[in-house]
Amino acid sequence: MADSAVLALFSEPDQAARAIEALRAAGLEDVHAAMPAPFPDILRALGQPRSRLGGGVFLGTVVGVASGYALCVATSLAWPLVTGGKPIVSWPAFTVIGFEVAVLIGGLTTHALLAFTTAASRLRERASLRDPRFSQDRIGVLAGGDPALAERLLREHGAEEVRRVP
Repeated sequence: MADSAVLALFSEPDQAARAIEALRAAGLEDVHAAMPAPFPDILRALGQPRSRLGGGVFLGTVVGVASGYALCVATSLAWPLVTGGKPIVSWPAFTVIGFEVAVLIGGLTTHALLAFTTAASRLRERASLRDPRFSQDRIGVLAGGDPALAERLLREHGAEEVRRVP
């Protein structure tokens, strides 16, 4: 990020996305955004890759299913109870436990991954992008590079407020 950057506030995601696209088309590649929700248009305009969080959650859920079935099998083999001539290890009866443990471990994995990614992104975030309005109803676009060009483009695309930040 250059010594001087420009911060703009938008109320509509489509305006912010068009402003980001215009900034990148003008050669300003150092563009960041802060928003209350992950708006797909803005993420696409920023060139953000798709989140890999889903893969981690899937892995946690698979571990949960395996753990649930392993718990049931180990318990049945440690304390075998023959009921009505049915087999000791009965997969259909274990499905409920497998599902519940999958939901538990998958949910805990989701929570842990979200906490980690949020903390990691907070460490990389610039102080200029910390504004309580970005967590409520406004979208912040921070552009580095040529401040005069960035200011002009952001105003042209409907920014409610534009200011220079260090």
